Amino acid sequence: VSHPCHVLCVLQLNEMIRSPAEGHFWQVDHIQPVYSGGGQCSLENLQTLCTACHRERTAKQAKERSQLKRRSLATKYACDITKFLVKK
Repeated sequence: VSHPCHVLCVLQLNEMIRSPAEGHFWQVDHIQPVYSGGGQCSLENLQTLCTACHRERTAKQAKERSQLKRRSLATKYACDITKFLVKK
């Protein structure tokens, strides 16, 4: 498995070299994600990640958050099948 830093596209790498800017190399990441209560945190919940790793982690968390939302909606709108059974 290649490290996310190694899969940055050539255009992004060229831009980073030609015109370095804040956020190109390192970003702050919440160890416990904001969506699961990590938003109001102290420094202990923060870490630095390279931009590529942070992008990958954020994408993975977005997928997890989407799955949690789908499960929550499924539970909320799920029917109790017993009300469809005929009682004798």
